[in-house]
Amino acid sequence: MRDSLAKRARAVRIITAVALVAATSACAARKTLTVTSNPPGAVIRIDESIVGTTPYTLHFDAYGTRRVTLYRDGYRTATRLVPLIPPWYGRFPLDIVSEVLRPVGWHDAHRVDFDLEPRTRMVTEPDLDAVLKRAETLRLAGPEGPRPSR
Repeated sequence: MRDSLAKRARAVRIITAVALVAATSACAARKTLTVTSNPPGAVIRIDESIVGTTPYTLHFDAYGTRRVTLYRDGYRTATRLVPLIPPWYGRFPLDIVSEVLRPVGWHDAHRVDFDLEPRTRMVTEPDLDAVLKRAETLRLAGPEGPRPSR
């Protein structure tokens, strides 16, 4: 009986050690999004945060869609929705094995390139008047929006 208890205690220690190793090596996957622009040096906003300038590599934990916006003086603002889709081995339930139980990691690299367009002209007074008139119409329309013209 004593040998049985000793074997059982040893098995519990081994299982605990394996669980601790698995927990500490969890999420060995490296997931990156690299943003580049032509010309480089544009300010990058990912979702609602300004994160740096191009070229820039973001390390992320969760997949999904990110809104990437680039700003640079003399160029038009560029915005793109970037879907970050996991590889087949990064989807549930395989991700449990590939990210948690497997001690060596993998690298899932995503890349998005922007060609920034030079700003051609500034907004002129006639353009500004039209924009302000449209804004006033929308403001006065209320939550239901402006009535369609017939």
